[in-house]
Amino acid sequence: MELLAPAGSFEALRAAVENGADAVYLGGKNFNARAAAANFGPDELKAAFDYCHVRGVKVYVTVNTLLREDELEQALSYLADLYSWGADAVIVQDLGLVRRARQELPDLELHGSTQMTLHNIWDVKHAEELGLRRVVLARELGKTAILEIKKMVGLELEVFVHGALCICYSGQCLMSSLIGGRSGNRGRCAQPCRQPYTLLGMGAPGEYVLSPRDLCLIGHLNELREAGVASLKIEGRLKGPDYVGVVVRTYRAALDGLSHDPRELATVFNRGFTTAYVNDRPPGDLITYLPPSSEERTGTARDTYTSPKATRRVKARLQARLHLGEVLHLALSDIDGVCVETSGSLPAEPAVSGGLSLELLREKLLRLGNDPLEIVEFEAELAPGLHLPVSELNRVRRELVARWEEARLARFKKRQPPATLARQPLPPRPKPEEVKIAVTVSDRASAAAALATGASLIYFSGAVFRRTPQDWLAELSEVWERGREAGVPVFAHLERITENEAFPEIEKALRKHRFDGVLLGNFGTWQKVREICGDLPVHTDLAFNVFNSSALEQLAEEGAALATVSLELKLSQIKMICGSAPLEVALVAHGPLESMVTKHCWFRDQGCRAQCQSASVQLKDKKGFVFPVKFDRWCRMHVFNSKELSLLDRLEQVKDSGVSYVRIEGRTKDPAWISETVRAYKRRLAGEEVGLKGDFTKGHYFRGVL
Repeated sequence: MELLAPAGSFEALRAAVENGADAVYLGGKNFNARAAAANFGPDELKAAFDYCHVRGVKVYVTVNTLLREDELEQALSYLADLYSWGADAVIVQDLGLVRRARQELPDLELHGSTQMTLHNIWDVKHAEELGLRRVVLARELGKTAILEIKKMVGLELEVFVHGALCICYSGQCLMSSLIGGRSGNRGRCAQPCRQPYTLLGMGAPGEYVLSPRDLCLIGHLNELREAGVASLKIEGRLKGPDYVGVVVRTYRAALDGLSHDPRELATVFNRGFTTAYVNDRPPGDLITYLPPSSEERTGTARDTYTSPKATRRVKARLQARLHLGEVLHLALSDIDGVCVETSGSLPAEPAVSGGLSLELLREKLLRLGNDPLEIVEFEAELAPGLHLPVSELNRVRRELVARWEEARLARFKKRQPPATLARQPLPPRPKPEEVKIAVTVSDRASAAAALATGASLIYFSGAVFRRTPQDWLAELSEVWERGREAGVPVFAHLERITENEAFPEIEKALRKHRFDGVLLGNFGTWQKVREICGDLPVHTDLAFNVFNSSALEQLAEEGAALATVSLELKLSQIKMICGSAPLEVALVAHGPLESMVTKHCWFRDQGCRAQCQSASVQLKDKKGFVFPVKFDRWCRMHVFNSKELSLLDRLEQVKDSGVSYVRIEGRTKDPAWISETVRAYKRRLAGEEVGLKGDFTKGHYFRGVL
């Protein structure tokens, strides 16, 4: 298995390499999910590539943020530079960038970021079909799920084994942007989960109810190997080089079966440790509940990144030949098959006395100092009684090492991207003649209310916040019958998170097929829809994180009829991508905003007795804002924003953006709320002046995100 280490700075890079990392991941100055790290400029990236490649270490570059329409070409040009500079792979999140890179840089290796939320077999199979060579699995998956995935796919699987955890599912979170305008999906997470909250509606042992301990799987490496994991990833691009050195050194020893002390991991920064979900069940120790410690921890790895002495060396074989009247000839072949030769300029002369001994020749040629090279096999063909100046021996050795380094790097320097990187623009798309209203509901009465007040499309998601899935299937059929009578399509709203064990029920629902289409949140479920339902209309939900027109093109090519754009886009940016959209576009215009989904449950920590089905739970922050919490039947928690969204008074601008549907989020609302809200939007779209009471936010549609 590969040991993959973080590098937020060049010192951290040295610490990772010198302590045994097989590969490192790092970010440039733009488009990476750790904008607060030191990161690497172009010249620093090139130096990092050379430093690592000479030593046999791979380098993966993070370009793992969502990209606005006006950033896409710049990001693609950056990928072309990375390819030509020698990056071994690029880690990506944005679906649009994946599409463009596969079209225009087909030889560039792409790895799917954990923020793609790949969490079931069919998700990963689709990633393979997209052309990804490796995926970073969601951190919520246990060893059994990982094994099930590996049996079905050929691409490489990467998992996190150490470091900070996100409380939200796979790090895909809106909480930071909704609270403070800093988008975690764009690398600027403000970590609101690390702040104190009062838990209303239940007790808690502390205020830090969203703050996980750090992951530590050093005791589970053999299980991960047996599950087919190709790469073990250490989190920490915001951590210092001492942290990187100590953690990499300890995991390296564990992987190699050497003596190590896991307690050394506690000598560098940590929030306490948990094994999270590796054992196929939620842990009881995930949350710290305690304030973060400010204690300074200094490990024992400083020499590995401050000393000029190299410890990471490439093993090689050296052959030397010297005869009277001939120049010294050296031939080197390393463990990776790189072979170089060089010859001196001074011929050997007869020695006045003694002559050059084999021992002296070996000593001078193997005096490599800080060169990252280790001669493990030395052969010499040396005639007796010869003289050659020591300066010549040293010069020829230095020339050989220089040629060897050049040859190792040449493998990466010859890559050239295509001369042009530009797509053909799509033809402009006329604005829809009217904007229609879509409504998500969770029960028959709410669906009836939406139909009665003029909704054009119903997304029925009765399974989300209930314990009994059979009920929602029966209700869905009934709602579909009512929709048919009213001439309104009814779509099944399938859950965003769909782990392997949920698919039997989904297949059952799909085979009944008493609905007009599906609204879904992951490619895995989509694969099942294709398999069972053929050409049933598909609408994609917020979880696809549509940020640019290339992402819309990809979804259209996959067969989607409608895509919901990201909540983190401004209306002006939505207008830009709708102008040539190859499918219909919707935006969420009103209702509670789900900021995160987490696999953790506080009730489970305290002994589950199904309290979630009756309790009303909220989070209250230090400013007095209250965030509702809902629990689904898979024991996941859904945290909602403190203010509900409303674009009612901005519908003229919404219509001008080019969207086909505005969506009202009513899954947690009663029929009266549904009726009032749908009626208000219907009247406003018709040109009437109407308002709704409440303390609303307009989200990011006008202010954008960082």
